[in-house]
Amino acid sequence: MQKFIWPSLLLLSACASLPAARPHAFVPPPPPGAPIQVCWVDTGGLSVAGSYGAGGSTVASTWEVTSAALVIRHPKGDLVLDSGISPQAQEEKRELGLWGRFVFAQTAGRNTPRKSLTEALAALGVTQPRALLLSHVHADHAGGVALLPDVPVWLAAEEKQLVEAELEDSSGVMLPAHARAMKERMVPIPFVAEPYANYDAHFDVFGDGTVVVVPTFGHTPGSVATFINVSPQLRFVHVGDLINLRESIERNVGKSRLMRWLTDEDSSRTQQEVAKLVQLHARDSELFILPAHDRPAFVQLFGDAGGGEVPPCIGTPPPSLTES
Repeated sequence: MQKFIWPSLLLLSACASLPAARPHAFVPPPPPGAPIQVCWVDTGGLSVAGSYGAGGSTVASTWEVTSAALVIRHPKGDLVLDSGISPQAQEEKRELGLWGRFVFAQTAGRNTPRKSLTEALAALGVTQPRALLLSHVHADHAGGVALLPDVPVWLAAEEKQLVEAELEDSSGVMLPAHARAMKERMVPIPFVAEPYANYDAHFDVFGDGTVVVVPTFGHTPGSVATFINVSPQLRFVHVGDLINLRESIERNVGKSRLMRWLTDEDSSRTQQEVAKLVQLHARDSELFILPAHDRPAFVQLFGDAGGGEVPPCIGTPPPSLTES
């Protein structure tokens, strides 16, 4: 039956243009106040047809996937943004119910392991991150939570509630092993109701404009996007799974209907958030929009991940790192 479902759902995504986002004032982000370095850890990935990545007729013939962690090195400490796919993911999936195993097999479970998060952190000299910040708790984003056992896990309060609900009665939204691993370490992100770009609330992680988190709820109840301002000339926003391919922004479409059906908790709200990204791009065209699983976009930003021990990095290491 599966071979008949997939083409039908992909065909239904042909007319996928987004409605315009509601008009919203734009608050230009202030310049960053400290030197930072950002490194890409390519923990796993896969290659599928481009039509799986975005709605309508895709430009990309293939969707080259990365399941990535970002390591942000700041004078006030190291921050890990997402943690990629777990090296034990195939064992961890066994706790899922039938539907959960099916969805996992079609999505995160298709990843082939690449780089070890712990080895990459060691190669970078990162010994104790300040926190692990999660865009959301799906398996290919929270997979490394058990590898960072004493590190606080920052996530939106709504995402924390999701984890707590999964601990009580798993629905398969996340892997139970990941929920247990973060149970005692979850810290709600303290958003403040002050505008940033075209968003109504934000959280400035270091208080200097270098790393700013905004709520983009929909893909999961508490999914977030993170603005990373390496320098005034090098700025990007990690948008989690709001979109899968950068071309979605130029083409004004969301993800393919299949991926929306498999992975979005609230597809309509997610589409509204994608429309906000289109609006953001129109107001701030120099800002690089980085989907969490678009490997060519990571390569464009960081260079090829390659096979070396040290992951590729952009920006300037903080003075405390260069002096040590």
